[in-house]
Amino acid sequence: MKRGELEHRLTRTNPWWRASERDWTADDPDLQEAAVAPFDYHPQPLDGIQAGGVYRLFGPRRVGKSVELKRAIADLLAGGVEPRRVLHAACDGWRVEDLPILIDLLDSLAPPSNGARFVFLDEITSIADDWVKEVKWLHDNTSLRHDCVVLSGSSAERLEEARGEFAGRRGSVANADRFLLPMGFRAFCLASGIGLPELPLIRPRDLLDSSAADAIQELRVYLSDLVPAWERYLDIGGFPRAVAEWNADRQVSDAFVSDLWDVVHGDALQGLGKWTAPQSRQLLEQVSARMANPVAMKGMAHDLDVHRDALQLRLQRLERSLIVWPCFQNDGADRPRLRAQRKVYFFDPLHAQLASLRSEGVAPPDYTVLTEQQLGVTLLRAHEGESPGTLTEYDTLLYRTTPTRKEIDFTGSWLAGLPYEGKYIEGDTWLRDAQTIESAYGKGILATRTVVDRQRDLLAVPASMLALLLDPTPPEAVR
Repeated sequence: MKRGELEHRLTRTNPWWRASERDWTADDPDLQEAAVAPFDYHPQPLDGIQAGGVYRLFGPRRVGKSVELKRAIADLLAGGVEPRRVLHAACDGWRVEDLPILIDLLDSLAPPSNGARFVFLDEITSIADDWVKEVKWLHDNTSLRHDCVVLSGSSAERLEEARGEFAGRRGSVANADRFLLPMGFRAFCLASGIGLPELPLIRPRDLLDSSAADAIQELRVYLSDLVPAWERYLDIGGFPRAVAEWNADRQVSDAFVSDLWDVVHGDALQGLGKWTAPQSRQLLEQVSARMANPVAMKGMAHDLDVHRDALQLRLQRLERSLIVWPCFQNDGADRPRLRAQRKVYFFDPLHAQLASLRSEGVAPPDYTVLTEQQLGVTLLRAHEGESPGTLTEYDTLLYRTTPTRKEIDFTGSWLAGLPYEGKYIEGDTWLRDAQTIESAYGKGILATRTVVDRQRDLLAVPASMLALLLDPTPPEAVR
């Protein structure tokens, strides 16, 4: 791209540079699309970004990363940052040679001697060449070193490559990796208009404490609302568009389901040799059917009629695209057994149902399995809230196999010896279901459908209440 062409493009896509268009948010297509939703969802994954830091925004496609970039820009401008010191570039169709031209143009429009700039490079992963090394070089050798740089893109795999390259180049920021996942249950309830009391945020290891007991007691009178809301969440998932469509039409559109399918089959699972649509559907079906159990890779590869290496590569692609996540076996000392069979869960219920939504003969996962999955996602979110950057390390939330070959769903050193088990049951049999965690740990949490009870250090509590109390999403995220 020639310098003049690039400058023309930037002046068109950075309207806040012009004094006559400081109300640019009303005309921005990304923000306009978000504005038509029947709720105002502001997760703010880029809150607190600082000059001198290099940030990466991770998230599955269709979750709203571009919207959050624009909102971060609007917040900076509202906070008094000079408009020409904020640059947004949608890098679709760019070449790696365009990046030095971009920095040269930035220097001429907003000289670095006047202070740090905020540079948002959206869809940076679409650049086919080695953009990671180029951005690294520019950061080390040009005025970009003192700026705030935010990198985002549709390929989480390529964005992941930047982690190692930018080690030591994060400035003074401790949480350079930011994550935007589909809505958690707390945001889902608020977006769906379900009235809730003011709730504390409970750390998962503290769920047996008195503060948690008080919060659970407060929520008991809302149980008749929370149980159907939880099951609706398991049907719809947390993608903002899916929630908005359900609120408006009481269904998720076929168009959005097709969008998610295109992301999975057309993006995440491609680029590693020939791979057909039926293979993608069957892979999703196999993961969905097995996700409450350790996966025998050899058996799954046989059922899919593919080589085991091809299967592993595609599961890795789904992981890096934040579509699925692995849960490793606990070695007994809260470390992952990397060579043992792992469980594989989806991040969002709609992804877990994608095979059934695309094929009439495929049964969707039931609420018990989906509850186990979303309990795990809630715990991952809670740990990320306590220890930023841990969400995709996948070595801190583990399942455990006891000497009697029974399984405990979720354990980890950060849980301080308090295991979690998803059963989604009703009735008085819950103590029998809790025997495994009591034998192994002497205490534990059992996620039920409606049972609220405590015996000794065993607590049965509805999964919907757990998801509300442990989800770190602040109430002000939904307005």
